[in-house]
Amino acid sequence: MMQFQNKVKILGAKSVDFKTEDGRHYNHVALYCEIPLDQSQGNTVGNACEIFNWQDSTNLVLLRQHKFPLEANITFEAVTTGKSMKYVVKHVELPPVNKA
Repeated sequence: MMQFQNKVKILGAKSVDFKTEDGRHYNHVALYCEIPLDQSQGNTVGNACEIFNWQDSTNLVLLRQHKFPLEANITFEAVTTGKSMKYVVKHVELPPVNKA
């Protein structure tokens, strides 16, 4: 198992919960995260936005209490199909909620 933790800036989030006609069920929160662009080729600068799926659409309730953008520690797991690799969100450690 290849897991790692990163501090990530979450720009926004969207709840996804639907079933397709073929019976597949999609249920997650799409986390829109700022990540640095690969500058090794010399043709990019700055950052981009990548979407990572956090299981269970009810996790949106945990995010509603925060102001965005926010920084969180996210534990990722790298998985592969044998041809391509992707990162699965295993855990999101949100900052304490500011009571104002």
